[in-house]
Amino acid sequence: MALAKQVTKVLGAVLLGLLLSHNVLEAAPRIIPIWPQLNIPISQRQPKINRIGVLLAPVRWPELTCYPAPANNNSGTAVVICPGGGYVSEWVPPEGVAPAKWFNHIGVNCYILRYRLPDGKLPPSGVPWPLQDVRRAVQIVRAHAKQWHINPHHVGVMGFSAGGSVASLAGVHWLPGNPNATNPLDRFSTRPNFLVLCYPVISMMPGITHPGSHNALLGLHPPLDVEQYFSSELNVTALTPPAFICFAHDDPLVPTANSIRFYKALRRNGIPAELRMFQRGGHGFGLGRPGTGTVKWPKECERWLRKLHFLPAPKR
Repeated sequence: MALAKQVTKVLGAVLLGLLLSHNVLEAAPRIIPIWPQLNIPISQRQPKINRIGVLLAPVRWPELTCYPAPANNNSGTAVVICPGGGYVSEWVPPEGVAPAKWFNHIGVNCYILRYRLPDGKLPPSGVPWPLQDVRRAVQIVRAHAKQWHINPHHVGVMGFSAGGSVASLAGVHWLPGNPNATNPLDRFSTRPNFLVLCYPVISMMPGITHPGSHNALLGLHPPLDVEQYFSSELNVTALTPPAFICFAHDDPLVPTANSIRFYKALRRNGIPAELRMFQRGGHGFGLGRPGTGTVKWPKECERWLRKLHFLPAPKR
C-alpha cells in the first residue's frame, strides 16, 4: 500500500512536470470580454464550435483572445484579427490562430476578435454588432498599451472575407476618443492605424457584394442609403487608415471589385495602400494556399508594415 502511494506520488510529479513543459502543453491564451456588462447566462456563453474549430451562429458573447509577441521580439505593434465566415460563422483556426502565430514571430501582438454575429438586420442603434465589437476591441488594446508594451499609435485591424468587412468598416466609420467620457475606454479613439484585408467583403451594393454576407448583415431588402453607408469603398476619406489588400483573381465567392474599388478609393484620397492580386488561390486561403502565389502575402505584408514604419527595419 505504501509502495503504491509512493509510485502514485512520483507519477504525479512527473505528469505535473510534463504539463508545465512548454514543449508539451502551451499555456492557454488569455481571453478578455469585450462587453463585461452584458448580462448573458453562463450557459449561453458557450460557443457552438464544429469539428474543425469554426465558431457557428449564434455568437452573443464577444471576446478577445490574446496572442502577445515574444518579449524578446516585441515590436510594439498590435493587430486585432477578425476571422471571416459570411457573418454566419467565424473561421477562427485558419483566419485567427494561424495568422496570429505567424505575425507573432515578426514581433506583432495579436488579438483575435470573436465578434457578435448579426441576425440579418441592424440593431436598434443602427450600428451592427460586429462594428461595435471591433471598435471596442481597438479601445481595449489602446487602453492596455503600457501594460502590454504596445505603441498606441501602432494598432491595426486585420480581416478575412466577411471579417474584412468588419475591419474596413472600422477604418471608415471610426469614432474619436472623448476625453470627458465617464467610461475610460471611451476616451480612446477607435480608428485603426492600419488595415490588413485578405479577400475582403467591402461593398454592400448589389452586383458587387457577397450576397450571403450582405443578407446576414443588413437583411434581404435594406434601404439604398443603408447599403451605401456600409459599403466601405463609398466612405473613404483622407482620414481612412492605410491598407494592405490581397485577393485571388479566381475567387469564386467575393467579386474582385470589392478589393479593387476600395484600393482605388484609398488612392484617390491620398491614402497609402498596397494591392496584391494572385492569379490562383480561390477564396479562404488564409496564410496562403500551397502551390499558388497566395503563400507570398504574409511576407509582402511584413515588408509593407516595415515600409510604413509599423515594424522596425530587419536586422542585418
